Amino acid sequence: MGAHDPLLSKLLLYHRRTDVVLPLPRSALWRALAGWMAILLCLGVYWFELSQTHQSQLDEVEANVRLRAEQTVHALALQVSTMIEKLDYLTLQLGESWLAEDERTFRRTVAVAQGALPEGAVVQVAIADERGEILFSSLVPAGATAAATKVSIADRPHFAVHLKRVEPALHISHPVLGRISGQWTVQLSRPVLRDGQIRGVIVVSVSAEHLSQALREIFPDPADVALLLREDGAYIARSHLLEGVLGKKVPDDRSFLQDRAIRHGFYDVVAPVDGVERYYAWRRVPDRPLVVSLGLSKSVAMATVRDSVRSSGLYNLLTTVALLLAAQWITRLFLLKSRQTAALAEARERLDFALQGGGLGAWDWNCVTGENRCNAQWARILGYAPGEAAPNFATWYTNIHPGDRDRVHAALDAHLRGETRQYHATYRMLRRDGETIWVLDRGRVVARDESGMPLRAAGTLADITERHAVELALDAERLRLTTLLQRFPGGVLMEDATGRVTIVNRGMCELLGLGDDPDALQGLTHEALCARIGPQRAAWLHVPDARRDGERRRSVELTDGDGRTFEIDWVPIMRDDAQLGRVWLVRDVSDRKQRETMLATLASTDALTALPNRRSFMSSLEAATAALRSNPGRQGVLLMIDIDYFKRVNDTYGHAAGDRVLCHVASLIRNGLRQQDVAARLGGEEFSALLLAVGLEDARLLADRLRARIAESSAEIGEGGEDGVTVTVSIGLAALSSAGAEAVLKQADHALYAAKAGGRNQVRVYAGEQT
Repeated sequence: MGAHDPLLSKLLLYHRRTDVVLPLPRSALWRALAGWMAILLCLGVYWFELSQTHQSQLDEVEANVRLRAEQTVHALALQVSTMIEKLDYLTLQLGESWLAEDERTFRRTVAVAQGALPEGAVVQVAIADERGEILFSSLVPAGATAAATKVSIADRPHFAVHLKRVEPALHISHPVLGRISGQWTVQLSRPVLRDGQIRGVIVVSVSAEHLSQALREIFPDPADVALLLREDGAYIARSHLLEGVLGKKVPDDRSFLQDRAIRHGFYDVVAPVDGVERYYAWRRVPDRPLVVSLGLSKSVAMATVRDSVRSSGLYNLLTTVALLLAAQWITRLFLLKSRQTAALAEARERLDFALQGGGLGAWDWNCVTGENRCNAQWARILGYAPGEAAPNFATWYTNIHPGDRDRVHAALDAHLRGETRQYHATYRMLRRDGETIWVLDRGRVVARDESGMPLRAAGTLADITERHAVELALDAERLRLTTLLQRFPGGVLMEDATGRVTIVNRGMCELLGLGDDPDALQGLTHEALCARIGPQRAAWLHVPDARRDGERRRSVELTDGDGRTFEIDWVPIMRDDAQLGRVWLVRDVSDRKQRETMLATLASTDALTALPNRRSFMSSLEAATAALRSNPGRQGVLLMIDIDYFKRVNDTYGHAAGDRVLCHVASLIRNGLRQQDVAARLGGEEFSALLLAVGLEDARLLADRLRARIAESSAEIGEGGEDGVTVTVSIGLAALSSAGAEAVLKQADHALYAAKAGGRNQVRVYAGEQT
């Protein structure tokens, strides 16, 4: 019965099922479809008209905003024109006063003129001679004017322009950083004429910040911006964020830069300075090379109407949704009524089929009278023919195995008293033929009186004898597996498909450094287990995941901080292509790794001198020559070293003394090389050294020092150290090449032979067969 869903609810509530969709009358479907088409058509027309109305409102407000911007910028242009006229007149008068008055009088005149203007508007009044040297500056105190003459404005465009003009006129400069004032100012300059000749230039420096402040007082909201520009697009003033535009120009695509004949216009852009989208209106200042531009924030200007449109749209959307929901509900009721009878019949048929297919016996117990009506399958489970068993409570109760009656009775009583939501019991029953079977019995009280006493109960009975036998076998297998795992020489951890721990042995707890009992870890999620064991050991469990090689089973080795080596096997539990879980097998292989390391060392080391042996050295030489093939720019040199007349040492002092000489020479060779170099004993009295990252000349010098050190050193051969033997060596050198280790070794041997033939105790470099 474990493979079947409880069918008691199907037995009691089958008449409520509506999940079976039966065919509807075609006329009902057409009427519902026609109604929906009419509703959708009306809604489509309504929403089209509504969108047109909203767009008209937006267009009207946008037109009003543009008109307001155009009118305001017109007024600003007139104000700027008036201001420039006043400053032009002031500049002209001050220039004439400079020619007619002495410096003291002129200084008072300048002070009066500055006082007549807003404070901070005019930063400086300066006079330059025809060479551009400053003769006067209102910022330089009286009596110190001579120092100002060290400042020249001859390179400034607002000075040089007057030397080129035929007619004297006011020039308005780009904002510049004043050499005396140290402030960003706009230079208004005029030539100072005497008898029609230029005697100098007067410069009135107007504060760019003051101009911006004046615009900011008119437009305090940073969302709106007013600009004063030169006709070439250079910024003179900006109501906000002036410091970000000083010395810069507006983009070249602005309409007033494209056609100088156009006097005013509009454009919509997102300002690169602050990223605000605005409606811009601009106008040229009459008779001046200036442009005034006003930008009104699109979001602010359109906020009210957009909020109105949004509110209207939301209200209409909610109304439409409500209408559609109402139509849907009406349609549902209409269709539900059409299929209600067919659905009820279909539900009954499906219930009967489910009970028969599932092998379930159904019972219906009248708790007041004791009558217990059962279907044919219930009777067959107990070995009765349909209708043979007495339809009463006693028939069921007497067939319960005596050893289980008390437990079953307690479970049933608890449900009848309302202590459990459902009656559920697994127990043994006696068939009519005496055979004992296991059953799963489920039921529920479906009717109670006003005092809560049960009136009627119903349920199902299933024969689970085979399943129970399988469960017993599984329990036995689980016990055997658990016993095996607890005695496994290492750690075992198993997780199911959801990542929860199902099996863990004590060996795993010890390897992971946990003092917990293995049973305390069962049921933990993978994340909770990792949190319990800490990040370092949790990383052990994830190392196999990172080393995917196409094999389902993966094995890795790692070393912890204490120097212990662990072997971790990761084994997925698979059924076809579905992963049902995973197993980690962890073993401490430190002793084995130490033995392997010791054997590897013995296999690659000369037993007498402790230097690498010939096989190990040839591997290093092969690797070095292979590296040259991939990187020809590398350098390296091979040294072949042979003790001269070593046979005499053995013949004279004995082989024990010869061994001490070999160890002595090996020690001198090893200590005479660099850390990255490799020395080896190839056999007998023959040694070799691999010098990396060195040229032939440097290697020759090193080899010669090594030869001299060996010749000067005495090898102690006596037991007390009082006897000593001095030997010499011959050394042959060959540069590493991509030809391979054997070729380089042959070349070094050739050079060594040449050193021997030349008298021994010398160094020779391979330079061809004639070496």
